[in-house]
Amino acid sequence: MAKKRVGVLVNTIYSEYAVSFMRGIDRYCAENDSSYILMPLEHGKNSGIYDYHCETLLSFINKNNLDGIVFATATLANNYKSDLPRLVETIKMLPPIPKVSVGYEIEGIPTIKINSNKTMKELVSHLVEKHGCKNFVVMRCDSGNFESLERERCVVETLGEYGITVNPKWILNGNFLFDNAYSSMSNFLKNNKDADFDAVVCLNDSMAMGVMNCLIDNGIKVPGQVKITGFDNVFETTPAELDITTIDQRIEAFAYDSMEMVCSVADGEKVDPLRLTDAKFVVRHSCGCESEPIDNDSKYESSLKRRYDIFRMGGNQLYMLHYFLMETQTPVPLENLYSRLHYSLCLFDISGMALVLYNHSVYFEKNTDFKRPDVARLAMAFFNEKTFERPDITFNPNAKVLPAETLEKMSGGYTLFPIYAECFQYGYIFLRLGRYERIFYQSVLELISKEIVTSIKITGEQTEKNSLKNQNVTLEQYSEKMHRLSFTDEMTGLLNRRGFYEYARRQIAAALEAGRTGLVIYCDMDGLKKINDTYGHDVGDRAIKYEAQILKSVFRSTDISGRLGGDEFAVLACDMKLKDFPRIKRAMAAECDKINSGSLEPFTLSVSVGCAEFTPGRNDIDELLNAADSSQYEDKRAKKEAEKKKKKPWWLR
Repeated sequence: MAKKRVGVLVNTIYSEYAVSFMRGIDRYCAENDSSYILMPLEHGKNSGIYDYHCETLLSFINKNNLDGIVFATATLANNYKSDLPRLVETIKMLPPIPKVSVGYEIEGIPTIKINSNKTMKELVSHLVEKHGCKNFVVMRCDSGNFESLERERCVVETLGEYGITVNPKWILNGNFLFDNAYSSMSNFLKNNKDADFDAVVCLNDSMAMGVMNCLIDNGIKVPGQVKITGFDNVFETTPAELDITTIDQRIEAFAYDSMEMVCSVADGEKVDPLRLTDAKFVVRHSCGCESEPIDNDSKYESSLKRRYDIFRMGGNQLYMLHYFLMETQTPVPLENLYSRLHYSLCLFDISGMALVLYNHSVYFEKNTDFKRPDVARLAMAFFNEKTFERPDITFNPNAKVLPAETLEKMSGGYTLFPIYAECFQYGYIFLRLGRYERIFYQSVLELISKEIVTSIKITGEQTEKNSLKNQNVTLEQYSEKMHRLSFTDEMTGLLNRRGFYEYARRQIAAALEAGRTGLVIYCDMDGLKKINDTYGHDVGDRAIKYEAQILKSVFRSTDISGRLGGDEFAVLACDMKLKDFPRIKRAMAAECDKINSGSLEPFTLSVSVGCAEFTPGRNDIDELLNAADSSQYEDKRAKKEAEKKKKKPWWLR
């Protein structure tokens, strides 16, 4: 079997599932002289506001970059909430390279799947028959998660066979997370003080750990008073007194098998379209059993050693993050950044890295098409601690993710991550992660991304500075220019988000000190996504510029107007009252009508607005913008209702 490079798509790099999954991938690659590129989507209900940039990694999935792709589909489904058809369609629309799905069956794609229903029945039967449990709480993910639904259904049906009914109010949402499960159980205990439950079936191990900690913190003995079970078997190294009775769905073995399967498909071999494996019931301490006799002394010593190892490793990682933050307090231009990055990353046990930067930043909003530039440069790379390269190779990232000679040097596994800040993307970075926790490396990736973006901006400012100096601009003019550049939105000429916040805070403070009040007004275009999808982003940009033009026409020169991002604008108007707001709305509507009747644009411009009044007791700009935004949504909703009514026959209006 020839050496292969496989893409591995997961939801995050730091979830317990992903960590176990990647152990299997690493083992396969080490044994078979293969490599992989890990692509974390980092996009879903628990992600940050700009993590949607990670979805652009999907465009690197093609035969030029990869021999095949493995999807941890069961966890990716969490990112798409209940919209599984969209996930399946996304996978099917990718280029025709060998694909393997893990955890969820997709027609036409070989799938590896665990058969856990039989084992889940065994777990529930164990709690009822061996431990006499009769009153069950179920801790699930939200109702849109297909894995959670399947496991919950099996639990309820099995209990029904024993004549036990689960109270619907005793089915709690823990979102597959420790903290959420802890909070959910805490609220349950507060609201059900007399609840006589003796078992909590958690549909993953993280929630089981959260529930266990909550019960112990509330003086409830586990397993003495309440038995707890989990699912996944991702905490094999947990201290013995917290060992979880669980279901082992063999995550690491599945990952190994998925690599074997996708490589076989890449070699033209036939594989089974569906490979089903039974899960294993693992009995431990949390249900009141012991899987095997444990000597108390050795158990205690082992527990202390594990805790010491966790403390030592965690403290070391926190120290390194502290060091990195201290080092990066003084931003530097790109030329000075590279050696700092090399030293810091080697300190973090990162043994390989490649940094690609676009020649210009790319504006990219959520739910829009991403257009990667045709020109990028490999700015920096290293593959050992002693040396790093500054190749400065220009190439087309749409043809290949890295220059061929660099890609060949990357043995083992690398994680791919976009470099972005807010709605702008600047390039991407490959890192070969080391021995530390994956959540630590997630933090490192995000910090590096911010450091690179800051250096790019400083380099741009220095270029601008040199240009201005070459033109013999006076110091005062230069300072004014620099200040304006840092606070101005390039597209509209209005203040950018940073500039608006800065000036608005000052103006509100000054107005209130003088005993004056005013309005914060929030503006949002109606239907920009439809304009972009129908006519393209160039037309959408023109619509945004028209929106800025309306603000300049309607508001006074003393008012502060800014673009917060996308089609969202805000205005601070001192001395205006709530009674003035209807007049402002009419003036903006009139300006929209003027543009619609006088331009040859294919779209109809419409802007929804909302407002909030600032007063001595209500002067926080974030709070005011949120209130004005909520008011704007009411305006948008009213327009939609009016439009629906208009479309009805006159006798139904």
